[in-house]
Amino acid sequence: MSSLSTLIIQFALIGAVFTAITVWGKQHKQILWTFFQHFVGVWFIFSGLVKAVDPIGTAYKMEDYFAAFGQTFEGLNNVFGKLAPLFPWLARYSIGFSITMILLEIVLGMMLIIGYRRKLTAWLLFLVLVFFTLLTGFTYLSGYVPSDVNFFDFAKWGTYIKTQMRVTDCGCFGDFIKLDPKISFFKDLVLLVPGFLFLIWSRNMHQLWTPRVRGIITASTTVITLLLCFQNTYMNLPIVDFRPFKIGTNIREQKALEAEARSNVQILGYKLENTNTGEKAEYMEPDPAKPYSVYKQYPKDQGWKVKDQIKNDPFIEKDGKRIPVTATKISEFEIESPDGEVTEDLLSEEGYSLMIVAYKLQGEKRTETMVVQDTTWAMDTLRISADSFQLQRAVASIAPQTIEKQVFIPTPDYADLFLNKINPLADAAQKAGWKVYTLITYQDAEVADSFKQQVSAKYPFYKGDDKLLKTIIRANPGVVVLKNGQVLDMYHHRHLPTFEAVQAKLK
Repeated sequence: MSSLSTLIIQFALIGAVFTAITVWGKQHKQILWTFFQHFVGVWFIFSGLVKAVDPIGTAYKMEDYFAAFGQTFEGLNNVFGKLAPLFPWLARYSIGFSITMILLEIVLGMMLIIGYRRKLTAWLLFLVLVFFTLLTGFTYLSGYVPSDVNFFDFAKWGTYIKTQMRVTDCGCFGDFIKLDPKISFFKDLVLLVPGFLFLIWSRNMHQLWTPRVRGIITASTTVITLLLCFQNTYMNLPIVDFRPFKIGTNIREQKALEAEARSNVQILGYKLENTNTGEKAEYMEPDPAKPYSVYKQYPKDQGWKVKDQIKNDPFIEKDGKRIPVTATKISEFEIESPDGEVTEDLLSEEGYSLMIVAYKLQGEKRTETMVVQDTTWAMDTLRISADSFQLQRAVASIAPQTIEKQVFIPTPDYADLFLNKINPLADAAQKAGWKVYTLITYQDAEVADSFKQQVSAKYPFYKGDDKLLKTIIRANPGVVVLKNGQVLDMYHHRHLPTFEAVQAKLK
């Protein structure tokens, strides 16, 4: 995994090489302009490519933004508040927006490098950069907004607290690298500088080859990018996997490692605010073993309130050294059955397991009218002796009664996936002694029994967080093969093999 500083150096080196080739080939003489074009172009192409291998991940991030915007606009008491219902509607097309954004990034990057239609490229680049800056700015600046305050109520902004952010990260580089929102925001502000310069002096931008060649390259880039996005979205799993649950990961060991790292986190200081005066204070505790020694100087009865804790990053100690450990979604791997939590049982299964992930049961709830036989009972008293009696029930009448029952009807295509693809694989795995189960979301738990009956599933359904399930595999449904907590393989529902093929691959 790279850092942003490493990426910038690599982009600069590639840009410098491209610049040298361009100047050497006498395509352009203005070295600085040429370097800017190549540098920003390489940046955009790389940023788009790491998202193009997993467009669904970007779509999930856009859903987070739409939800945050919807909540923000819903709290406005002006004409803009009427925009709130627009965002849930937009979220339904998040995959389309994701592919469009990725396509724009990659194609724009190529247009910059070759100098295709300079004025159009400059305007598109500037507008895209403004859009990105607004997104990253909202992400970062919402850290100054208390959770019970609307983003646009600027007078009530307070101390920056990372946990207050409406969206945890911008997703600028997908799952390849998670950037701190503050860094993402200032990164886009810096990129706006060349974007603005291109807009004003687009005539100074270099142009490689002929207009016809530039047009062919731009069109080819568009087609290839679209095919790549469709392949990694609708047809198969991501061609390159940056997620924490990728093949080879031992979920049980990584979960324990992250838990150990969290246990080493200590409170180093506090950020406080006086609710009476508005005064802010920030300090570090001199002795972590006595975390409240300085805090006592800011009594609650005088209006002081803790806004945030300053903590060290999670780490483990190995060979006398501190090794930082970044928390991932694996820390949140918690699975429940109808009888209670089963996380440890699933991850400690020594044999093979077939985990079927269905993070959205596709179908609809319906109310069905059913006719049942309603029996009316009568009680007869039988005398057994002078002081002993016995009650005996007898049927008084039997009459049909109409009742209504809520059922869940899966869509035909979704039901077919389970009936003709998932179930045969699951049945064969169970016969071979494998543990088989399906993970669904808490939201779908109430329809699980009805769904199981509709698709004739003979394996248990467990429930987990929807974001966790979406992170595990980018397919609905998808199949993950586990052994002793380790991910051995995973399959998109479009490419499910036979059980014999799965077994052969594991040998």
